[in-house]
Amino acid sequence: MGRSLQLPVAGLPAAALIVGVGNWWDSIHPDAVSAFLQAGGNAILGQLALLFAVGLALGMSKDKDGAAALAGVVAYFVPVSVLSADTVAKLKGIKLTAVDPAFSHITNNVLIGIIAGLIAAA
Repeated sequence: MGRSLQLPVAGLPAAALIVGVGNWWDSIHPDAVSAFLQAGGNAILGQLALLFAVGLALGMSKDKDGAAALAGVVAYFVPVSVLSADTVAKLKGIKLTAVDPAFSHITNNVLIGIIAGLIAAA
């Protein structure tokens, strides 16, 4: 499992450096370059759970083919969409404002990505 975790973790230092350089450039000269760098790094960091789902599914599968990665994507999106605040409100028959706020933060949960990757690789 350690080798499988290396795949998604390998991109994190690059993303952090890109965001850091973008923030540094923004403090000196705020322009489109700093916004571009920050958006590029945050694009990687914002999809961290999906990266873990794909990386673990691919790394833990026996044949290491693309079908495992696709299964990781599907295994990630199903619980994220089922546990979204809109779906929970419809299932319980309540207003969206009455749903527990935890359901609105389910989209980028790395633990769900790791579990989805492990299930997809099985």
